[in-house]
Amino acid sequence: MPLGLWDASVTPEGVVINWFYEDGAVVAAGAALLEIMVAKTNFQIDAPVAGTLRIRAPPDAVVVPGGLLATIG
Repeated sequence: MPLGLWDASVTPEGVVINWFYEDGAVVAAGAALLEIMVAKTNFQIDAPVAGTLRIRAPPDAVVVPGGLLATIG
């Protein structure tokens, strides 16, 4: 998860709302991967690189800035 996406001193956690790809899918760099909700605001997270997606934070998982959402290899 990108650091600085939201002010963690105000809202320390977010929740994974939806993945746009399934685990094991091949994704392109820049593809929209998932949505996270933080204090009633949705953020879209894009793939930083191309490769095979391995989801580590399923829907409804509580996440923090800098936390591991998925790997792409």
